[in-house]
Amino acid sequence: MKNNHLTDETLQAFLLKETQADTVALHLSECKECTTKLEYYHNLIVDITKVAPESFPFEITTIVMDKIMLYEQKKSNKQEFIFWLLLTFILVGISSLSIPFIPKILTVFYSKSIFTTLLIIGTGLIVLLFLFADIYQQYKTKEEKIFKNNLQPIL
Repeated sequence: MKNNHLTDETLQAFLLKETQADTVALHLSECKECTTKLEYYHNLIVDITKVAPESFPFEITTIVMDKIMLYEQKKSNKQEFIFWLLLTFILVGISSLSIPFIPKILTVFYSKSIFTTLLIIGTGLIVLLFLFADIYQQYKTKEEKIFKNNLQPIL
């Protein structure tokens, strides 16, 4: 048996008490080379158990979610810019197309008092402002609902 050494797997299994073969113990009592290997594996296991597991000073989930939130915020800002640009373009387009008709429209609302005319125009502009503010608020609410539903963590 001195010419026939034990394999590394057999020595490791014996050391970890996965096998309890008497032939392995007998061979180890007679073979210095296998005993040296067994001691080496024993020291290696002891050294490995002494090493503390590495801990990260951060949580990867938080970092990834922050990156996603930042991306979504940039995307949201871009969408908001496009929304306002489109809205401005539509308003300018409607205003420029309605310029020739403004005198005819004003004759309908014309009164002897300039104050009455300004009141009617001012009221119309305020109503439009509130309508656009409501449209924008609904847009942001829907965007927030969609954003929250898409980023729920999977448990």
